Amino acid sequence: MAATWWYVARRENLDRGWRHTASKAGLILPTVALALELLLAAIVAYYGSLQNLDEAAQHGRAGALVAWSSLGLSIATGLLPVVGLVLGVIGKGGPRVVGIIWSCVVLGTAFVNFVLAVNSFH
Repeated sequence: MAATWWYVARRENLDRGWRHTASKAGLILPTVALALELLLAAIVAYYGSLQNLDEAAQHGRAGALVAWSSLGLSIATGLLPVVGLVLGVIGKGGPRVVGIIWSCVVLGTAFVNFVLAVNSFH
């Protein structure tokens, strides 16, 4: 991701229309989703498992806040790449293609994390 941003930042983009802005936003959103996914992984690693996080949520306010935050982060890591994919499709310019690629990658990892989260409670 860092190499992609280095590549996009070094290119001179002469056209600055709304479609170019949309393509850059299509790259920003999967970047934010990836950062949120790393934060979610850190929360789960701190508690050891999703089952432990669920048990902590039942015992106290801080655990409940963390549980609701992790739910919100899970939803955000799924929605942000979808919106980034749409913006990449309607966008124009250099960041368009890499935004679509990164949106697909981050959406795939969010889907895998969702499947693992659902299967951890069975």
